[in-house]
Amino acid sequence: MVRSRSTGTKPPVLELVRPQDLSDGADVPVGSHQEAVAYNGESFAGLELRGAVFSECSLTGVSLDNADLTAARFMESTLENLYAPVLRAAKTSFRDVEISNPRLGSADLHSGSWNSVRVDGGKIDFLDLRDCSLTNVLFSDCIIGELDLEGARLNRVAFRDCRIDSMLLGGGTAVDADLRGSVFRSVGKIDGLKGFTVDEEQLMLLAPLFAAELGLRVEA
Repeated sequence: MVRSRSTGTKPPVLELVRPQDLSDGADVPVGSHQEAVAYNGESFAGLELRGAVFSECSLTGVSLDNADLTAARFMESTLENLYAPVLRAAKTSFRDVEISNPRLGSADLHSGSWNSVRVDGGKIDFLDLRDCSLTNVLFSDCIIGELDLEGARLNRVAFRDCRIDSMLLGGGTAVDADLRGSVFRSVGKIDGLKGFTVDEEQLMLLAPLFAAELGLRVEA
């Protein structure tokens, strides 16, 4: 379980995910329900996986480039070293999932549901989480080029030791959303930070944006 570094902001509540007694993976049919299967180094590139279900599975070194994962579901599974220059996974749901060291270009995950998810390490050029529901989610040691959270609903979501070049916010809600310890360069729609927790250093970096939003002129 992840513990808070202060008594104010509630941290994500996460359980350890370790699928057991897995069988070797085979071809994945359309809309299939895969349970307790391990995939190692397979390529799902370009496959039609709309609505597929992966329960208690392990995916390691799998290519998902341009596969259609719309409305797919991942439950009690581990995803490690995933590769996809283009990830098409709108309306996908993740529950009790650990994602380690992904290498993703454009990751379209809008309108999905994340519950008890850990993303550790890796690099994502564009992470589209518009209109997503995120509850008990931890991003740690991630490099994210552009993060789109417009319209997203965040509850107990933390970004720790991440580097985020730009964040798009607005139109959503945030409760116990924690940015402390991460670095970000720009924030769109500064009022979208309502409900987030930042540290003192981040607050100083945000000061010019707050001043511009309020129409303040700062002179020495």
